[in-house]
Amino acid sequence: MKKHLFILFVIFTSAVLAACNTTIEQEREKTLTEVEDIFLDEAERPNTELDDLEVHLPYTAEVAETSDHNAVIEKSNETYVLFHHLNEEAGNDVIYTMTEAAEAEWLVNETFEEKDRFGYVLLRQIDEENYELTTGMDYTKLTTVTSLEDISSNAKWMMDTVRSADWTDDNPEE
Repeated sequence: MKKHLFILFVIFTSAVLAACNTTIEQEREKTLTEVEDIFLDEAERPNTELDDLEVHLPYTAEVAETSDHNAVIEKSNETYVLFHHLNEEAGNDVIYTMTEAAEAEWLVNETFEEKDRFGYVLLRQIDEENYELTTGMDYTKLTTVTSLEDISSNAKWMMDTVRSADWTDDNPEE
């Protein structure tokens, strides 16, 4: 009798845990909705300066390293790479085009356009537990490797960050 109760308990617990787990389809839909909402919303006021660019970072994030056109950001024991390069002659979708063209099977490859702004979110699975997530807007993109459970929350603040990008120098190439 005890053995049967134990087996029922294990089955019940497994069913509850399985029901609580998120799926890639759920994360995909949640991510797309949240990222598009942020793209269409007003940008946060920048609070961090990176060479010729200012962005808004959450208080839990910090810039660990910078170099030409890149910044390494750390937040909650995860690493993010911010790439920025203002090249108006190439167009505001050039970074997306170069990133999207990489030989990868994208689970998510969505773009957003409004007036003169261009935004996007890209997601691909890199192994059983990890996903490469990229959000971008115009001449800025932010990329990380994340778990399934963190895709939408990371995408949200990442889009918020690239959405807030404000160029401080009109001609950074000079």
